[in-house]
Amino acid sequence: MKMTLKNRTALVALLFGLALSLVPKVNASGPFATNYTNASLTGVYGYSSDGWHLGSSNPSKNTTNIPLDAAGVMWFDGLGTFKFHDTADLGGFVIQRGTADNPIVGTYTVNPDGTGTMQWFSNGSNHARAFAIVDGGRELQFGAADGLDVARGVARKQ
Repeated sequence: MKMTLKNRTALVALLFGLALSLVPKVNASGPFATNYTNASLTGVYGYSSDGWHLGSSNPSKNTTNIPLDAAGVMWFDGLGTFKFHDTADLGGFVIQRGTADNPIVGTYTVNPDGTGTMQWFSNGSNHARAFAIVDGGRELQFGAADGLDVARGVARKQ
């Protein structure tokens, strides 16, 4: 039986397809992992943060930078929504942000390399934090990314 060019091409394609399925999948092409998703963040994390709330750039208003710190808990649903409540000290003025029964709700996005962002609205302003997932998802390191604060924090899975 004589093999035509069309049959040979089909046979090569079939063999290539079979061989390709035997090649192990690689999740990273370079130094960074590429297998993180929103599902990489689930459950409750306890956290603390500290930094400075930036004073107004308007000369007629107070331009003093105010020290801040906070401690609380946050919960991630694995789908892109998170909730939190904490107690914050803003220059000696203690405030409760949300409660266990009425937490502040926001959204988050995880990039394939384990970095991401969280966004929420509270106290009349939009807020954002950039983060990196570390220690196999047991820890989250984050920093302010909204121009309102210069702050950093660490969250540890409970």
